[in-house]
Amino acid sequence: MEKQDVTIAVNVEQKKSNAAWICGLIGFITSIPNSFCAFLCAGAATAASGISAGLNAEGNEFNETAANVAAEEAARGTSGLLWIVLIISIACFILSFMGKSKNSVVTGVLLILGALFILINGFVGLGSMLWGTATGALYLVSGIVSITNRNKA
Repeated sequence: MEKQDVTIAVNVEQKKSNAAWICGLIGFITSIPNSFCAFLCAGAATAASGISAGLNAEGNEFNETAANVAAEEAARGTSGLLWIVLIISIACFILSFMGKSKNSVVTGVLLILGALFILINGFVGLGSMLWGTATGALYLVSGIVSITNRNKA
């Protein structure tokens, strides 16, 4: 009997994962209660700063002018941050659907940056720590999956 050399070639084709857009969709759903909480916290902070400024004004009576000025300044500051968080959340939601595209690495990096911003805001900024962490973690996973999709068919 003669020995024969046999070569076996196996082609493994990996498909791009759908986890990026699934995590993005769930992340956007969790960002809705986070946004509501952020808006409520901003309103409470605005009211508290107005009341505090009115009570701390000189004199024995409540100073309505000082309260209004302080509340307006607090509202301007918090509304800017709220719009930034809302825009970043919507951008991450849109980017998560591009996790299977040819530019999935760029998409993944942008998703990770947005997720880090949402996570930091969830811990130290306005909004709920629970919902902010869930949203940021889901967008972070979506970004990582997008980056890993780059070499797949």
